[in-house]
Amino acid sequence: MTNFLDISRLIFILLIIPLSINGQTKRIYIAPDDHTDLWWLADVPTYNQAFLSMLDYYIDLADNTQSEAQNNQSRWNCDGNYWMWIYEKNRSPQQFQKLISYVKSGHISIPLNPLAVVWGATPAEAVIRGMYYSGKIEREYNVRFPLVYSMENQTLPLGLATLWGEAGAKYSWKGVCQCNTSVNATDRDHEIYWMQGLDSSKVLMKWYSLTSTLNNRGPGGYAEARNPLASIDYVDNNLSFQARYPYPVIGLFGKGWDDLQTLTDEFVNVSKSASNSSRSVIETCNRETSEC
Repeated sequence: MTNFLDISRLIFILLIIPLSINGQTKRIYIAPDDHTDLWWLADVPTYNQAFLSMLDYYIDLADNTQSEAQNNQSRWNCDGNYWMWIYEKNRSPQQFQKLISYVKSGHISIPLNPLAVVWGATPAEAVIRGMYYSGKIEREYNVRFPLVYSMENQTLPLGLATLWGEAGAKYSWKGVCQCNTSVNATDRDHEIYWMQGLDSSKVLMKWYSLTSTLNNRGPGGYAEARNPLASIDYVDNNLSFQARYPYPVIGLFGKGWDDLQTLTDEFVNVSKSASNSSRSVIETCNRETSEC
């Protein structure tokens, strides 16, 4: 199940299995989302309705793909707990319970943080308060949200590792915009690493160098799987990427880019059509056995 919980599992696998990609069958995990820049394209009520429509759509798609193999069942990634809050306020208790059941099963995933936030301009108290609702749901429904994330900005505040780590977050991934900046995002020192605070709190971070001609709609961008087939081809065949990232397990996360709404079964279909003898393209894994 390639959702944010399982993204965290495969990130952990990458840390403990530093194997050469040569001679091994690659596992490429693709994860759809809708990147939310609140107020970017519309007012808040319009965005709220889009969140409701998308969650209804992907809950139905999860229902409709239950008979598929685990690797090909629908998964969806909300990019903030605000989606869940809106759903709880505007749907029946039964509908909200169904959402939670799909969170527990791994078909829908939700991070600790509220939305795509400009963390460098965010006070520490606001970072913490933004995770309160996720914590409330964790306690009420016996579920955990171990993922946090930071999108678009080319930098990452040091203090976030402490705030996130002490709140229970374990994993993160980052994709940048490379817009209006002089910060180089094309040659990172580490594609995956421990993001560690001054108090030794840490979060495991996947953050690829942005080198593909797909720009921020390719690996390293905030919509790595905007065109999933093109991104799969890049990580499967580009020698420069393979030199920087010599691992047989690869994650490509993010679809929505700057769209208001993303409704698609593309990732279900790509997980089937793009797999071959040398690579397995996966939109899922087995959470019970941690086979990601």
